[in-house]
Amino acid sequence: MPLSQTGSYSHTYIRVTYRWQRIISGLTHTHISESYVMTYVS
Repeated sequence: MPLSQTGSYSHTYIRVTYRWQRIISGLTHTHISESYVMTYVS
C-alpha cells in the first residue's frame, strides 16, 4: 500500500473518530440533561 494512501486513510479515520466522539458526547450530554430535568421535576 502506498505511503500517501496510508496517510490519507489514517487522516480520514481520525476525522471520523473525532466526529463520532463529538456526536456520542453530545448525545450523552443531552441524555444526562434530560435525566437531570426529569429527576428535578418529579
